[in-house]
Amino acid sequence: MINTNHLSIEATTKLLDLDQSFISTNDYMGFAYFWAYEYRHYLRDVSYAKRKKVHKKFLDNNLAVNGESLEHLQIIRIVTKLY
Repeated sequence: MINTNHLSIEATTKLLDLDQSFISTNDYMGFAYFWAYEYRHYLRDVSYAKRKKVHKKFLDNNLAVNGESLEHLQIIRIVTKLY
């Protein structure tokens, strides 16, 4: 895992840009925002690992990573343990 606390602003920006290009692929690292606006309160403050896990579960269940549905919400709640 990458400790982003010690990265420069330039390095952080490039890492976010790279991760943005990985959204909807198995290479997504958990840094970039991918979710629908509806789920912002669940996902913006969780760990990169939980974001990555939610993203992977969306892909595994053939869900659009930026979509909204009861299934999306159920996955988010299970992974984040936020209800």
